[in-house]
Amino acid sequence: MANLLQGVRVLDVTRYVAGPVCTALLSDLGADVIRIEPPGGGEDRTPLPFAEGFHGGVGFTQTNRNKRGLTLDLASERGKEVFEKLLKTADIVVANLPPASVRSLGLEYERLAAVKPDIIFLHLTTFGTTGPFADRLGFDAIAQVMSGTTHLSGDPDKPMKSAAAWVDMATGFLGAYGLMAALRHRDLTGEGQRVETNLLQTAMTVSNYFLIDEAFNQYGRVGTGNRAQSGGPADLIRTKDGWVYTVALGNPMFKRWARMVGREEELLADPRFVSDESRAENGEALSEIATQWASRRTTAEALEELARCKIPAGPLLSPAQVLRDPRITDVYMENIPVDGLSKPVPYVRSPVTFSKTPAQIKSGPPTAGQHTGELLLDAGFTAAEIEVLRAEKVV
Repeated sequence: MANLLQGVRVLDVTRYVAGPVCTALLSDLGADVIRIEPPGGGEDRTPLPFAEGFHGGVGFTQTNRNKRGLTLDLASERGKEVFEKLLKTADIVVANLPPASVRSLGLEYERLAAVKPDIIFLHLTTFGTTGPFADRLGFDAIAQVMSGTTHLSGDPDKPMKSAAAWVDMATGFLGAYGLMAALRHRDLTGEGQRVETNLLQTAMTVSNYFLIDEAFNQYGRVGTGNRAQSGGPADLIRTKDGWVYTVALGNPMFKRWARMVGREEELLADPRFVSDESRAENGEALSEIATQWASRRTTAEALEELARCKIPAGPLLSPAQVLRDPRITDVYMENIPVDGLSKPVPYVRSPVTFSKTPAQIKSGPPTAGQHTGELLLDAGFTAAEIEVLRAEKVV
């Protein structure tokens, strides 16, 4: 079976998370993704290093799988000339850099299109390419706190951002979505185009319902810890030997939950609990009842009873517990041998499955410039020319 994007070449001028996630998803579908970084390696190789030593940190290893590596000094004029030659072999260029950096490196869409008219250029930024924040630097956490979501997380006196880089990840997903749409457009018209996405708009998109809620209802919501903003009980509850998150939304589910905890008549008659909104407002009281119920049960017992009553629930798992649970690892993960590491890497499978064109994780990340020679030969450079470029530290 052919991979969906077999024959599509991507020049990946990205760093850190959003851009590499986007191109990793394309590589899972068979695209030839060429990771381009400065000679010696990019700055995003070093965060979260492996204790045993490796040529990239754990995040870099996750997001740069399946790619080929090329080093190139894009800040130099000679480097720009080499890039233009590579560009003629490419279908897509991806950059997640501030607009000023894109301009200084010669990656503007207009310049790319002058060399390769049907090129598709994806530009990922923190704040977009227009507006007062366009040239500011930023990371996932900045978008989280500026989108309204952090204000609604944690407690009122201590807002809490998520440890997971969900904004970066979602921006990468949207970038891949945009590129697939642009490829379809090119199939139909022969035209390339510029595609953009940014962290703040992604974060606001994910939490748009909170913005709509505030615009119309003006509740001035604040953080409610692990409790939901709407509905209840919805909280992380301690059991005899762990924690369980349980959610009851809607009157039918709440009625089943009240019956399960043995207080159906009392709770259904209580005016504090007549609707999802009122149950959220009085969520602390419901959490206390849920905790009393769970404190007499193990996590396994609580989950079994919740499932029997058709109440959504799940156990709180540490990363170590996730890795030890075959019910999770056998379904959602695969172990991929990676040269330089003492054991296979537990990659989560590519998050979209296809019945006829499966996504595949075949290899770990490249070392810095691992495939420079073969890629430049493929682009038309001679071996002697490549040696000169190496000597001049252009590659």
